[in-house]
Amino acid sequence: MSASLRHTLFLGFQRNRFIEKYTCCIQNFLINMSHLKMYSTDSPGNIVTKHTKVSPEVATLLEQNGTTKSGELRYRSHPGTIRRNRSQLPSRLIKAIKILLEKYPVKSMEAETEKLNHYLQHRQIPVSDRELTEKAREIEAKIVAKEGEIPDDLHGLELENARDAMKKKVFTRLKKIVYHWKPIQYDAFSSYIYLLGCMAIDYSILLQCFTEISKRDSNFKPMSVYNFGSKVGAAIWAADKLWGAIGEYYCVDNSVHMNTIAQLLLQDANEQSQVFSIKGVHFRLNEPSPKNNKFSLVVSANMLIEKPTYQDRLQLVHNLWEMADNYLVLVENGTGAGFTLINEARDYLTQVFTDPSEEKLHGHIFAPCPHNKPCPRVSQNTHCFTECIVNEPIWTSVTDKEKPRQLTKYSYLIVKKGARNKAECYPRVLQENRAHKHTHLHLCLPCGQLQRTVVNKNKFDRHVFGCARSVACGDLLPVVLSDEASPIENQEISEHSDEHHASDDTCTKAKESDVPEACH
Repeated sequence: MSASLRHTLFLGFQRNRFIEKYTCCIQNFLINMSHLKMYSTDSPGNIVTKHTKVSPEVATLLEQNGTTKSGELRYRSHPGTIRRNRSQLPSRLIKAIKILLEKYPVKSMEAETEKLNHYLQHRQIPVSDRELTEKAREIEAKIVAKEGEIPDDLHGLELENARDAMKKKVFTRLKKIVYHWKPIQYDAFSSYIYLLGCMAIDYSILLQCFTEISKRDSNFKPMSVYNFGSKVGAAIWAADKLWGAIGEYYCVDNSVHMNTIAQLLLQDANEQSQVFSIKGVHFRLNEPSPKNNKFSLVVSANMLIEKPTYQDRLQLVHNLWEMADNYLVLVENGTGAGFTLINEARDYLTQVFTDPSEEKLHGHIFAPCPHNKPCPRVSQNTHCFTECIVNEPIWTSVTDKEKPRQLTKYSYLIVKKGARNKAECYPRVLQENRAHKHTHLHLCLPCGQLQRTVVNKNKFDRHVFGCARSVACGDLLPVVLSDEASPIENQEISEHSDEHHASDDTCTKAKESDVPEACH
């Protein structure tokens, strides 16, 4: 091949690449424009613009943090970052679990844990009687439209048989489209499988939630913890890891087998031991009276899904909030069902905050939202999840080997008693995408709206740019929002979430064949 021909082909290849790249940019621009509307200047002081700056206190703190070897400020430790601790299980806990596994080995352990995890991740909210009746009527109307109504000339036994046949058709179709919810009853085997398959996940998620409280409220140290739905005790180990000695842990779970395993772990897997590795832990089968019991920190993970009705869920949330002296932490799976349950609790609590007759229950949303207004994602039919890195040990390994790190999603809510602090009014980062000399940010604003903005080096304050380069999903951007709206094209309010979040909306329904026998 001649040099001129190679040069011609090379130029053609470069031209095609340029055309493809240019076309892709145009398509992305059109998609973004279809998803966005320009921010209205009717509400100045609510968004991030080129005039936005960090507060004087934050600027002073950044200057005091020192510089890197290249002479740049250490923005990675700015006040909005929530650096998560290593979520590896405590060595004493790992040792206790391995001793239990030696005493009680499990055949097909991987298959059993995967089966349980799959079932738990695909559980749906119980359908109310009203919704069930409405769906049955819709199905019956479709059948009548296709097959016709029951003839008027039928009488007696024939009419009864025709009605029974219609009911059978409706019921058969109803079973196919409605999730068959059942409360989980953990026996000894399923509790043991839960320990092996879910302990590391629960521990990592709760430690991340507690770390956020500790980072943003460094003066808080719980004197007592109430854990509703304590299962195998992940909250105990996570709280002890972060805050050390706590006066009292009041743990409630309706499974005696879960309580037994949780206690064994605290006894270093020795049933005869009278000494707990973490002191002050008490296990109960029934919840205490909310009127007579108060705790610094109240925690409940994956328990809203266990309540059969909407009213039962709200009553649980009310009782937990009533028992909280400082913080309430609610966690559910990172699924559509989990987000719906968390948002139900959030909506109820924000109503309680403004109820004059419930002054003792007034408070504010501490995390993940920087506001008490309705979640802006709900109106867009999208969900808000948080990711957590899980370090799960290989239980059958003699050494401390771990499985490859995995990401797990969850929905959570942290509520705090009292009024909101000004320092808590920073925008929260929902997504970040760092590029050369600029960063794309998706923010949830204190005004209750979403914003997509591009923070670049030339147009923004250097501290704002430095902080924006160092944030991750779930962090806060420590800025004082501008007093005047800017006409910059990239200052926009999002009407739709990004594709990453939209793709999380679909939840496959769990089949009954996937349910471990002990959970039926």
